[in-house]
Amino acid sequence: MAYEALDTLLQTLDHILKHGDDPVITHSVKQEILSIRIQAVVLQLNLKHYPNTETIRDAASTTHEIIEFLFSEETSTTGVRLASGLRKLAQRLESTVEDVVDYIKGSDSISSVIDSPDVSSSSRSAITRSKDDKVIGFEEDVKDIKDQLRKRSSRLQVLPIVGTGGIGKTTLAKIVYNHASVMKNFDTCAWVTISQDHSVERIVLNLLASMKGISVVRDAESDIPMETLIFEYLMGQRYLIVMDDIWSKKAWDDVKILFPDAGNGSQIIVTTRLQDVAAYVDSSNSIHTMRLLDSHQSWNLLKEKVFGYNDIPIELEDIGFKIAKNCGGLPLSIVVAAGLLSKIPIHNRDSWKQIAANSGQLETIICLSYTHLPNHSKPCLLYMAGFPEDYEIRVSELIHLWISEGFVTLSNGSKSLEEEAEDFIEDLVERSLVLVTNRKFDGKLKSCSIHDIVREFLVRQAAKEKVILSVMDYLPTPILRKHFVPRLIKGHHSISASSYDLHLKDYVHSSHIRTIICIPKKGHRSEGVVEKFSSLRVLHVLRRNNHWDWEAGQVFDLVHLSYLASNIPNSIVPSTISKLQNLQTLIIYRSDVGLPMGIWRLRQLRHLIAFSFQPLPNPEGENNPLENLQELSLATDLVCSKRMVEMIPNIKKLGICYSVGKFDADGGYRLNNLKYLCQLEKLKLEIHADFSCIELELEMRVRGDFLFRGINFPLQLRRLTLSGWRLSWSDMTIIGSLPNLQVLKLRNYACIGNFWETYEGEFRELRLLLIDQSDLVYWRAEASHFPRLECLMLRECSGLHEIPSNLGYIPTLKLIEVDDKSSNYLLRKAKLMEQTREMFRTNSWDMFPINSFQVRVKRSALFETRYM
Repeated sequence: MAYEALDTLLQTLDHILKHGDDPVITHSVKQEILSIRIQAVVLQLNLKHYPNTETIRDAASTTHEIIEFLFSEETSTTGVRLASGLRKLAQRLESTVEDVVDYIKGSDSISSVIDSPDVSSSSRSAITRSKDDKVIGFEEDVKDIKDQLRKRSSRLQVLPIVGTGGIGKTTLAKIVYNHASVMKNFDTCAWVTISQDHSVERIVLNLLASMKGISVVRDAESDIPMETLIFEYLMGQRYLIVMDDIWSKKAWDDVKILFPDAGNGSQIIVTTRLQDVAAYVDSSNSIHTMRLLDSHQSWNLLKEKVFGYNDIPIELEDIGFKIAKNCGGLPLSIVVAAGLLSKIPIHNRDSWKQIAANSGQLETIICLSYTHLPNHSKPCLLYMAGFPEDYEIRVSELIHLWISEGFVTLSNGSKSLEEEAEDFIEDLVERSLVLVTNRKFDGKLKSCSIHDIVREFLVRQAAKEKVILSVMDYLPTPILRKHFVPRLIKGHHSISASSYDLHLKDYVHSSHIRTIICIPKKGHRSEGVVEKFSSLRVLHVLRRNNHWDWEAGQVFDLVHLSYLASNIPNSIVPSTISKLQNLQTLIIYRSDVGLPMGIWRLRQLRHLIAFSFQPLPNPEGENNPLENLQELSLATDLVCSKRMVEMIPNIKKLGICYSVGKFDADGGYRLNNLKYLCQLEKLKLEIHADFSCIELELEMRVRGDFLFRGINFPLQLRRLTLSGWRLSWSDMTIIGSLPNLQVLKLRNYACIGNFWETYEGEFRELRLLLIDQSDLVYWRAEASHFPRLECLMLRECSGLHEIPSNLGYIPTLKLIEVDDKSSNYLLRKAKLMEQTREMFRTNSWDMFPINSFQVRVKRSALFETRYM
């Protein structure tokens, strides 16, 4: 009865908070009670997604009993001691929350089996500063905004930035938002994009996602007010919130109630195109109005974007200056023109003259840039018009879609289709037609978006060329769509539409539709929908906060499907899936998904992904391997038998989760056979435990059942994540010997013990090391033990005394990130390493050919939403 236990705990916590006049209930005590309450709400939200509800029940009951004891009349204590006890209790409950979240965590397994951690500051996950962000032309604007933020005022300040589309409002806000001198002045920072088609629920969830820390799966039917959680949390914080792209006064009225004025100098930055909206959100005349660049600023920006630090050929200066001037001082026009020019041979003066003759209006420049795209890239770019305005597109899913649509073909080289597609999208970024919203640590794109002005062009051009029709852009209201959708989609084979549109009955020409990008709308299910689209090949349901389930018996009868990404209502994939012989990608937004034996007969399958799968059916008796399968995640209790390994010979990304209660001490899972997966590059191995398994786990430790001596990792492995294994640190010698390992993430006590010593010759190619939750105390290492390390991230390593000082001399080191749960001594030690490194660098001693590196404190914020 986990729900009842949590409900009892919440009632007790609310009772304590209501009696705040008790002198023992200090501000610190209230903060800890609020922290426990929020974590209890998180557990309540996730109950239906976590199978071991007894774990949650036990944790809630134990927490409740301890709180009752701490506040009982028999217990005499001070506010300080009470806050300390509650803090420890909150940390214990947080451990349970993290176990639950790790289990149901969908976005890591959906976007990538092993995602590199975000190396930007926490609570800045919504926007990461790109290497392409420059201050050219914005120097005075940046200074003005920073000066406004530095003004000492006790009340909540709202700072509007107003200007026409493409003038650089978002870029300016992003530069200020990510600046270290601004960051250090605030406890919490968050970024949310509003857009024209906004909803309060989506804004709330995006705010939670930007306040990174605890993951929350938000059920559409949940009645727990997230708005209250945000308000209560921000009440105790000095915060900076960016509300990007507000289009109406109503939008501001809808969201302003989320932000308390606690009299601590919190700030909100609002960007908008509309002067009346800017005046409405702030009546103190502190509006910052963006100005167009002058001709010299325009030229400087164009030169930097095209040539970087290289000299510009003299014969192109006059033409280049004319092109920059013709852009009218609009930064977006300039960077799009620069993206086009950067793809033209430098000495091709005639092409530059042609562009100069046609440049002027932004739409003309975008059209020119599109015209000059390679033919294979044009449908790829136009296809992105199918995603909603301001939508953050997962690059992995976009690539799967492109491949399923046949937009990507193999060249003469040795690259895979996925690698070819990665090159396509990087080219679009270089041309400034696609914006980077997040990159992985290795520099590869993780997510992207499109500027709304560029998207307007793409929507029109995509419909004209019949690549994809965005129904909601052409018919913006439900009434219009109800009457005109059948007529509109006539002649189109690919559409982007809401679930409401697909629910309409009068689809006269629906049998011709081959592709649907579905945008979920609350309250609309799939009954009577799927069978109308008998020729459907691609079905991609966007992951948002609202669930929209397809009836499995319908969708798995669509025999032409090559791509399916959706939720299913009952976690069971029917045997009829064996009919889908063209299926390349199957993504299911659900945990504990059961697959039939027919899954082994889908010869074209490339990607098989869910939040988690039930144990896969035994492939014994299946004759033909899935030679195209590249990605499998997240498999539960996978037995890596010889036959299983033979069935997935070319797998590149693999995620597996084992349960402590079921872990086979005799090696029944045969992990030693992993060595035969010769193409495997990314591997994630998790072990989940609950309270009921603690004694069993300890017994297995004593017997040595978790030792790695029986496992042979593939030598070509590049990324490895271990979670919950509780290995000895000495086992890291095996990991360190992997010759190609670049990323190692050790989560949730992957290793236990208070001492770790590394040796010469280990971790020769390692670029990133993350240790998240560890009881490590002493770490002995030399710089030569990690000769290529670029990023060291330490989270919840409160017992670690210090970082080995010699690591500061690693020539490639760029970042050391520690969270605010680390000891003050550890933080001081890291800063000292940074200062020492900077001294060597600035004195230019030849014996130390090193660059500076950054030490950053990652704040433990509160929320992160997972859309299912």
